[in-house]
Amino acid sequence: MFVPPSTPLIMNFSSDNKLEEIIAKSNPVNYRNVLFSLDQGVVVLSDGRIIYANRAFCQMTGKNRGEMIGHHLLEIAEVSDRSRLKTFLDTIIEHPKKEIIYSLSRESGTCNRVRMHAVSIQLQGVYATSKGICCSFFDISDLFDRIESLSRRNRRLRSLLDDTESMIISFAPYDFKDILLVNKHVEAVLGCSVREIRNGTVHLFDFVHPDFLDKVIAFYARFPDEAENEWMEYIIIGKDKQCKWVRDTGNTLYVEKGYGMPRRIDHTIVDITDQKRRQAKLDTERAKLATIIQNSTDMIYRTTFEGNFLELNPAGRRMLGIAGEVPERKIQEFYVDPKKRSVLLALINKGKPGQQVAKWKTSEGEIIDVAINAVAETDMTGQIVSYQGIVHNVTNALKMQKIESIKKISGGLSDKLNTPLMTIAMNIGLMKEMINDNELDAQEFSSCLDLMHQAYEQILEPLQAVRNSYWDIKEVSDGSGGMIYEIQGDKDSR
Repeated sequence: MFVPPSTPLIMNFSSDNKLEEIIAKSNPVNYRNVLFSLDQGVVVLSDGRIIYANRAFCQMTGKNRGEMIGHHLLEIAEVSDRSRLKTFLDTIIEHPKKEIIYSLSRESGTCNRVRMHAVSIQLQGVYATSKGICCSFFDISDLFDRIESLSRRNRRLRSLLDDTESMIISFAPYDFKDILLVNKHVEAVLGCSVREIRNGTVHLFDFVHPDFLDKVIAFYARFPDEAENEWMEYIIIGKDKQCKWVRDTGNTLYVEKGYGMPRRIDHTIVDITDQKRRQAKLDTERAKLATIIQNSTDMIYRTTFEGNFLELNPAGRRMLGIAGEVPERKIQEFYVDPKKRSVLLALINKGKPGQQVAKWKTSEGEIIDVAINAVAETDMTGQIVSYQGIVHNVTNALKMQKIESIKKISGGLSDKLNTPLMTIAMNIGLMKEMINDNELDAQEFSSCLDLMHQAYEQILEPLQAVRNSYWDIKEVSDGSGGMIYEIQGDKDSR
C-alpha cells in the first residue's frame, strides 16, 4: 500500500522523451512501475490537473490513462462534492489535512465512494514551478454501503426499541451505574427524559421504592457472574409521585467468540400496575368464592370426563357420606341408575348447562333425590377438560310436594262428597219428622229413600275413582330438568 511520505517528494514528471532514462539514473527503483502495480489508486496533480494516474485509479473511474491526463480532478468528482474538494486541495499546502471522503464519477454514470489522502510534493521538469500534490485513493464504496445498511438497520432497531411499550436500559458489565443505552419509554415509566438518564442526572435506582431498593441493588449486582437471565418485581415512584409495579427482566449478552466475556447487561422493565390490580381483585374474588364453596350447604364438585372427583366441598362429602379426602371413586357410582349421568353429559357436551333430577345412593345406602346443575370447563382450544356442578338434596322437597298433591286430591274429593252427603242428611231429617209426627206418607218416604240412594251412588263413584286412579301419583319430568308429581287419574277424568 502506498503511504505518502512526511517530507515533500521530488518527482520528475517532465515531458522530455528521456524521462524514463532520467528516472532510472536518479533512482535505483522505477517508481512508475511500483505505483502502477498498487491496488490503491494514486494520482499526481499539477495545479489541480492530473499528470499521472496509476492503473488502480483508472479502474475506479472507468477511464484509461490517456483520458485522465490533463483533466482537472474536480471534473471527475460528483458535482455535489466539488466545492468541498476544491477547498481541500487549495489549502493542502498551507494547512495539511489528513483525508477527505467524496464520490468519484464513472463513465457508466455510477460513482465510487473514495477516501483520499493528499500530500504536497515538489515536481521537476516542466512542472517544477507548479503546485504538486500526490493523492492516494481508497475505494470505500462497499464499506460505505455496509455502513449505510448498518445505519438503516440501527435506525430501524432503534425505532423498534423506542416504539416498544417496555422500558429497555443497558448497563456495562460489573458497573450498573454505567448506562450504555435507554429507550424513550423511560419517559412513560419513570417520568424523566432519556437525556437525564444518559447524562447521569438521575438513575433508575432513584425511582425505586425505599422498601425495595436494597433488594433491587442486590438483584442488579448478581449480573453477570451469578445470574444470566432473571427477573423480579418491585415498586417504583415516578416523578409524578405515583407508585407503579414493574417487572424487571435482566439478560446478559456476551461477546461473540469472546469465550464467555460479557458485553452488556440488558434490563427490560414492564409496567404491570394494572396486572397487579387485576391480580389482587382476582385473589379477593377467589377468596370469597372459596369461602362460599366451603360454607355452602349444597354439594359443589369438579370431575373428569371419566367421573373421577377433582374437587368436592365439605357439604358434598356430608351428602355422599364420605369422610376425609375424596376417595378413588367415580361420581356415577352414586347414581341409582348410572346411565343418568350419560344423559346429563350428552346435554353438557352440546355447550349448554345441564340440569337433571336423579336418585343417588349414599355411602350409607340411603336413597336421596338430587337436583344437578352442571357445566363443562374448557381450555383455550375449546376442548373439554372437566365438569363442575352444584347438587341440591331435594328429597324432603319432593316429599312435601307429594303431600301437597295428596292435599289437593283430598280437597277435590271433599268437594265431590259434600253435596251427596247433604242430600242424605236432609232426607234423613225429613224421614225423622214424618216418623215423629205419625204422618208417614209412603210415597214421600219412598222418594226420600230414592234420593238417598242416588246420593249414595254419587258418593260411591268418586271413592272408587280415588281407589283406582286418584292415588296413582307418579314422578314425571317437568321438561326443564326438574321433577313433579302428576295425578294420572285426574288427567283421565278431564
